[in-house]
Amino acid sequence: MNHGRVIGTVWATRMAPGLRGRKLALVGMEDDRLVVAADTLDARAGDRVLVSWGSGARNVIAPGPHNRGVLCDAAVSQIIDGITGEDEEEV
Repeated sequence: MNHGRVIGTVWATRMAPGLRGRKLALVGMEDDRLVVAADTLDARAGDRVLVSWGSGARNVIAPGPHNRGVLCDAAVSQIIDGITGEDEEEV
């Protein structure tokens, strides 16, 4: 998983069948990459999130062993409420 911040929403008129009805979030990652991630948690612009990749992303969309057909490489898996460091102050 990697940490990022939701920048906005990606809109599409046509999507692969497994993604129909799914919200797609545009996430700015901590390494300055932009990623489009499936979002089942309704993250909003400005929210800090964790993005899961590969099989972890598929499990966010369709949990269980029979999700190999799910077309998803990145998914918002958590909306972050806070982060603490060694000094226990929120980052």
